[in-house]
Amino acid sequence: MKVKILGLMFAGMALTTSCEDYLTRPPMDTITDTPDFWESEENYRTMMWAFYDIYFDGYKSSWTRTDWFAETNVADWVDDNAQKSPTHFIKSAPGTDSGWSFTYVRRYNQLIDRAANSNLPEEAKNHWLGIARFFRAMEYAKLVRDYGDVPWYDTVIENTDLENLYKPRTPRAEVMDHVMADLQFAGQNIRVSDGVAGLHVNKAVALAYMSRIMLFEGTWQKYNAKNNDKAATYLKAAKDAADQLMNMGKYSLCANFKDLTTSISLAGNPETIIYREYEEGILMHSLMSFQNTEAEGSSPSRSLVESYLSANGLPIHQAENTQYKGDKWFFDEFADRDPRLYDNIDPAGLRIEGSGVVAYAATGYFAHLFVNPSLLNVPGGMSSTNITDAPVMKLNEVMMNYIEAAAELADMGAYSLTQGDFDKTINALRNRPSTSMPAVTLAGTNLAVNGITINDPDRDKGTMIAGDYEVSPILWEVRRERRTELPYQGIRFHDLRRWGKLHYADMKVNPKLNRGAYLDKDAFVAWYNETNGTSITVDALKSVQLDSEGYIKPAIDESLLRTVEPKHYLYPIPTQQIALYQSNGYTLSQNPGW
Repeated sequence: MKVKILGLMFAGMALTTSCEDYLTRPPMDTITDTPDFWESEENYRTMMWAFYDIYFDGYKSSWTRTDWFAETNVADWVDDNAQKSPTHFIKSAPGTDSGWSFTYVRRYNQLIDRAANSNLPEEAKNHWLGIARFFRAMEYAKLVRDYGDVPWYDTVIENTDLENLYKPRTPRAEVMDHVMADLQFAGQNIRVSDGVAGLHVNKAVALAYMSRIMLFEGTWQKYNAKNNDKAATYLKAAKDAADQLMNMGKYSLCANFKDLTTSISLAGNPETIIYREYEEGILMHSLMSFQNTEAEGSSPSRSLVESYLSANGLPIHQAENTQYKGDKWFFDEFADRDPRLYDNIDPAGLRIEGSGVVAYAATGYFAHLFVNPSLLNVPGGMSSTNITDAPVMKLNEVMMNYIEAAAELADMGAYSLTQGDFDKTINALRNRPSTSMPAVTLAGTNLAVNGITINDPDRDKGTMIAGDYEVSPILWEVRRERRTELPYQGIRFHDLRRWGKLHYADMKVNPKLNRGAYLDKDAFVAWYNETNGTSITVDALKSVQLDSEGYIKPAIDESLLRTVEPKHYLYPIPTQQIALYQSNGYTLSQNPGW
């Protein structure tokens, strides 16, 4: 029987009551808020389990959509997917928003208080304080990521304390200083091993998330807040946390890149730091089904496809790249490319609407990163009964966090990049047996491969919108590697926001976002019939629209294309919260533009 990250039912029940009831009302089972209760490590462990599926939700469950791949805002408001029916950013501030909540902050503060005042041995006390402070940091990092300034609470506020209940928003840098302190305490005090490896929070989990959270805030401060001092502080924290984890010697890259997203069991996978387990009949999901049995109304964009290098390590449009054969025929376009392209997109051919395949792609490019071939036609890979495990945090992301933080610091003059930085990150990832791509070498302010300086003509020169900035050659390649190593994992949307590049997700500013494969309908029909023994005609493809250059155009109506405004970098504060503050004589400010 697999151990589950799903929050034990009785623990979940205890933790989903009201804030006032959580630790003050005698519960209906054996959990009671008495001093004796907090002298048992197992009681802390039980209480903490209920928070796992909040932050480590993996592929979620049943038909609930995850932010991985498509069909949620975080998954689709990026440049990786072209959409047949584009989804749009929020137009106006909502009355309510479940994300603007401090319920969990209060719970973590209660747990911190109980642990601090317990009589546990010092090592055990600090371990559980570290776990509680880790979760508080996770919650605040999410709040700041979405809303910016938020009220900071580090004590339990009673419902009669109106001054604190309605306190104004704390500046985000001040909040993130507290978050960094929580994460540092967690990294120093959480045990190296506790519970089941990969299924419980340990020191490595805290360090991995510190690298992610501090990278986000460091780049946010650099590109959005324009505060290089804070940026350097957080980026150094991200780099140091990633480096510490990488040097622990507990984790290593697995041989096959796609094993990370298609394994029935990730137990023992050396690259996985924490994951969510699924088991037939107990906890199942549907992510594989979205790439196995369903049409992909959101599918890989031309922007994503063109980001993958040729097998020689050069950008496809670089003048020296004689390996790239062009994009006018699918098999030419996919010939001799980074193998991670084939892991992410089916290399067997275009999947075109009307050709007879049920599971077609709006762009012709069919995503299959989460498809396990052994489960194609059995319940474990169909409907809402998928059983593949979800890799919540992996070593490859930590490596990419390290090299990006290092490159950003170097770009600010706060660090000197070395070849060793690239050897232990990007080159190690490229040396994975299933990837086997050429190594990069540091060449001044550029990178080179096989003696050729990488000079991508598609590099962002900062000309897409007014007031934009140019991305340096090294940062461009680091960001490319991040995109191709970590696709469809709910990461790209937050990357675009922290870089100040959310306009990449604007379908009018970025035309490659509403463009799929080049399609010669006559040539495709001839190939399809020969390959499948069918006799479809070009008329069968009449629903597939092409742009003036012959590329598939997923969204036909130009008026429905998604656009981005500066206000979309932060979510709006729900208006009912603002009104509640006002009704009690206090002020809660709204985010800019809302």
